[in-house]
Amino acid sequence: MKKWLRMQLFAIRSGMKPWLEHPLGNLMNALVLSIALALPWSLVQGLSAMLPSMDRWIGDPEISIFFKPKTPVAIVEDARARVMRERSVSGAEIIDPTKALSLLKEQSQSPDLIDALPENPLPYTLVVRFRLGNEVDEDVMKGWVSNWKKLQGVEHVQFDSQWIRRLRTLLLSLQALALGISGLVGILVVIVTFNTVRLQLVGQRQEVEVLKALGASDAEVGRPTLWWALSLSLLAYGMAYIGVLLSMLAADQAVGSYIREFDSHFRFSAPATLWTLLGLSAWTFLVMLGAWASVRRTVWSIH
Repeated sequence: MKKWLRMQLFAIRSGMKPWLEHPLGNLMNALVLSIALALPWSLVQGLSAMLPSMDRWIGDPEISIFFKPKTPVAIVEDARARVMRERSVSGAEIIDPTKALSLLKEQSQSPDLIDALPENPLPYTLVVRFRLGNEVDEDVMKGWVSNWKKLQGVEHVQFDSQWIRRLRTLLLSLQALALGISGLVGILVVIVTFNTVRLQLVGQRQEVEVLKALGASDAEVGRPTLWWALSLSLLAYGMAYIGVLLSMLAADQAVGSYIREFDSHFRFSAPATLWTLLGLSAWTFLVMLGAWASVRRTVWSIH
């Protein structure tokens, strides 16, 4: 055990030498890795903040329930109570015939014709608004419409199924985009790390040849470089995290106030601690995977 620890300590010291010999060059390597991570990470973080309230920006989904003329208000109120039992329903507003006629006059291009009507022909209307979550789709909406058509006094139920389909397609597309970006980041990290480590080893070609001539194994030759790659990855991750924080702060100041007009609780927030730690684990694994592959390939080619 002591021998193994001595070997690791020696490898760590050897791996930190490049930082002392070429600090600016190694800082630039860390900066390249951090940019490769920070750009897609900022995009994914922004999408994660935007997706939950996307439906509120576009407008609340609505279903309009029209009652038969002369339907008593008590029946309408009973229907409202039944509708509100659905978990995804966020609200239901009763619009009486007088208010409905007033709205129609405001939106009509010929209000004089409406004034000429002998009596108000409009019935009670119940406007139902709901939260568009993962459990709500077009089939669920059709089920609601079918059930609400059977309520007492209901004559017609109207909703825009195309609107629901377009909105959900938009949300799913953005989620798929975020997942695709994450996959591309993983591939990019491995490629960039592979080339960075290869250049580092090529620059130490003479040292590698001497160590191999003395009988050192490929693992012993490459161990200092792996420790160097680990330190590089940790620095790059820290720089990327700071970059994401600054980008979220800038985005919140630039467009957050506009979005909060539609969603008062909206914020471009910092990455959650748990996801940051999970990301660090995945990042370190990918960097070390690229470094290990580069060490094996480059040491073999030099030898």
